[in-house]
Amino acid sequence: MDTNVLVRYLAQDDEAQLRAVLTLLLKKGATFFVPDLVLIEADWVLTTVYQWTAEEIAEAFGRLLSVHNLLFENEGRIRAALRALRQGADLSDELIVDRCREMGCKTVATFDKGIIKRHPGFAVIPK
Repeated sequence: MDTNVLVRYLAQDDEAQLRAVLTLLLKKGATFFVPDLVLIEADWVLTTVYQWTAEEIAEAFGRLLSVHNLLFENEGRIRAALRALRQGADLSDELIVDRCREMGCKTVATFDKGIIKRHPGFAVIPK
């Protein structure tokens, strides 16, 4: 599933496109993959264009996890990122850090002070 389809579903700002998305989601036996990148893009669109709060995004994405025919890269990673989002973290940062850990990285190089503060010892400033 592409970002604009997901945003139409969440924002419900275009009736015709929302109906099309709902028809798609209701197709018997169909499953739709939602990559982490789509969630990151949707987070940006909902924050920037629609002025949604982090809490609103966390709630909406949390509801997405219960849609029976949506498949995510790693539901546990998304749930952890949503918890962090509710605590003031950036969704994309948390997904990046968790993916790095999942890949066996010993550290992640960053200049982002928020990541360094949330992940001391794992997030390091390049020297």
